[in-house]
Amino acid sequence: MTELCERSCARTWTSVLLGTTLGVLLLVADPAKGADVEKIDWSMLPSTILPLFYPGQSSYQWVRSEEHKRVAKAVENGDPCLECHREEEQDLGTALVVEHSIEPNPVEGKVSLVPLEVQAAHDEVYLYMRFSWKSSGEGPGDMGNFMRYDGAEWQWYGNHRQHEAVVDDGQPAIYPDRLGIMIGDENVDMYPNQGCWMTCHDSMVGMEDQAIEEDVAEHPVVGAIYKQFGLTNSLVRKFLPESRTDETAWDAVASADELKGLREEGKFLDLIIWDAALTNPVGVAADFNVLDVKAADEGRSRLWPNGKMRQGPAYVFDQGAVGFNVLAESDLNDPAKAKHLIVGKTTASADGVAFKEGDILPAHILDVGNAKGSAADVDYAKGSRVDGTYTVVIRRKLDTGHPLDDKILEPGKVYTFGFSVHDDAAGKRAHVVSFPVTVSIGEGEADIQTVTLE
Repeated sequence: MTELCERSCARTWTSVLLGTTLGVLLLVADPAKGADVEKIDWSMLPSTILPLFYPGQSSYQWVRSEEHKRVAKAVENGDPCLECHREEEQDLGTALVVEHSIEPNPVEGKVSLVPLEVQAAHDEVYLYMRFSWKSSGEGPGDMGNFMRYDGAEWQWYGNHRQHEAVVDDGQPAIYPDRLGIMIGDENVDMYPNQGCWMTCHDSMVGMEDQAIEEDVAEHPVVGAIYKQFGLTNSLVRKFLPESRTDETAWDAVASADELKGLREEGKFLDLIIWDAALTNPVGVAADFNVLDVKAADEGRSRLWPNGKMRQGPAYVFDQGAVGFNVLAESDLNDPAKAKHLIVGKTTASADGVAFKEGDILPAHILDVGNAKGSAADVDYAKGSRVDGTYTVVIRRKLDTGHPLDDKILEPGKVYTFGFSVHDDAAGKRAHVVSFPVTVSIGEGEADIQTVTLE
């Protein structure tokens, strides 16, 4: 992988092409089942280096405003971001991080540019992708959300670096490292040209005009997206302008019939998230989609709230398996201590457990056995971190069988992908992102051309 932030190469998309069909990579015993992902020889595949940069508070509204170098009209007309900004990622990220342009709450020491190495292949059944990047964090970001008992009730404990609980209250900066893969096509207006900026709005958390949390929680659609978990949502999540009767108004959600029609026309985005804490311990990724909100796909995912979170946990650690029931604050920096509640392996029922002030538990569980439906489609996503560098391999079926949640990928066609990385406990909008990237499934002119395995 290229060295981080070497300006001469990191600003340019770099590819090493070895052809589009590699029949010697592996033997597929049963084409109907796809390749053995563990046996793919990635050293034989092309490698593309994508520059991911820090976007600050840039949003759907901002890129259409006169503050955006007086190109508001060009953006409104659908002109591609890369028409003006190709090879400018280093400059853009530096301006936002160092000069604090459209960044009122800078993260100390934030890296402005992360080169992401991408390799891709496919066979008759699956798309396979391998990613590598250098983390800017001192250690692995493999801890997720926690909750702490204060002697009377459970409270969130730890958060990302820009959160008030960390900045003002002295809680530890805890936020998992993660990789996001957003997939779209020509059905989503302007997405092929303007990428994830189609989903980011001023009303979202940490943005210029963040919506009032009480108003969000009371909204019949946006406030109810976590209803299946027994929780209320109080923050505006990603959404597409077409899902609103007023394209930038978070609360002007189209009717259920209109949303159903948009989804049937493919006017939504597919979003896969690999998370070092919340999915990697069981070797999968989470599967979301974006239309009226960023929401988990239909079905039951492997990631699930631990009871009602602040209302109390359903699970504690299994003392027989890991040696304890709960964590203390001092345990969080102990790599030998289990940090993940994996149902059937590290969990026991919380019924009858007497908690004391200072007890800490993960706010989520990982439940493989009960996962089902579209939410459980990404069944292989394994990552490792060696000497500060992450390597993640993800497998997803080309045709998941769930066309209302996932983009069905077809050989010979080109799709638009967007990539993002969170690291060093920087959460929410404090990530680094790519401009839109074209990806072909097999033959086809694209930024990334997947190799056909035979």
